Amino acid sequence: MGYLCLKYYERMDFTMSDIKIMPPEDVDRMFARLGELTLDVSGIHRKFIDCYYGPDSKQALDIYLPNDGDGPFPVVFYAHGGGFARGDKSDVQVVPFIDGVNRGYAIVNLNYRLIPHIRYPENVIDIKAAMRWVARNASTYMLNPDRTALCGASAGAYLAMMAAFTQGQAAFDDAPFEPTCRVLAVVEQFGPVDFLKIHAHYDESGYPRAQAPGAESAMDVMLGVKAELIPNLARYYNPIDNVHPGIPPVLIQHGRHDPIIPYQQAVELHWKICRIAGDGKAELDISEDFLHADPGYAGAESVERIFSFLDKYLK
Repeated sequence: MGYLCLKYYERMDFTMSDIKIMPPEDVDRMFARLGELTLDVSGIHRKFIDCYYGPDSKQALDIYLPNDGDGPFPVVFYAHGGGFARGDKSDVQVVPFIDGVNRGYAIVNLNYRLIPHIRYPENVIDIKAAMRWVARNASTYMLNPDRTALCGASAGAYLAMMAAFTQGQAAFDDAPFEPTCRVLAVVEQFGPVDFLKIHAHYDESGYPRAQAPGAESAMDVMLGVKAELIPNLARYYNPIDNVHPGIPPVLIQHGRHDPIIPYQQAVELHWKICRIAGDGKAELDISEDFLHADPGYAGAESVERIFSFLDKYLK
């Protein structure tokens, strides 16, 4: 455990014996529940698979359009989770959003480059490159680049937030003057928003967590150094530190007993957005039942919640 982590636990009078770690087999069972879902796109007649927005094999996207109509259709971008190191656009993770084609939306399902082959913010830049590709090719695929939402789960939620919150900021874009999509809404499902407080939040609640304090995190790998050693750079990579009055409205979905990302991350993000951007700019949906990457997020009630939110801003 790094020096800063040790000093923190000394101040809080915690010992490692106070910390509840979820057994690896329980973590595996939790993620295995995604197998309850099935991604069936056979009924979607207009789809375009593996459209490349960059030279890397991971810089690809799939487009799903409503079966009827000439558009242009509002666009729901979706970025998968996987700890920034795993996952693919072919995963069942997109299931909560794929019904958008039956509601008049185009669904753009994204891949992006993964660690350890990239460093932050290259994955955020991938999301922005995909949005520029859609803007350039909108007329070909009947898409409306002026009415789009960025959505994602876990690591994908993080990327959706960072891409949306930093729109127009040259430091987060390799082509800031090219045409791009206009993001009107964000849906973030159980994403990390403050990497420096994840373990403090679990200490506060006493809930089990999947990773012990001091273990290497995905952000450590992305930065190439322990995040705790450079806390002054948190504002460069923490979504909560990039909240400003001009961000689009955000729907925040999280489970209270999530062992990967503590629920307080969602609560604090909601509070920060309402304080900085105004009441009503964020909606908070905390489940008492769902764990991380829970198939319950694809249930009818959750899906209706998502599209009721998106309808307010994209239609």
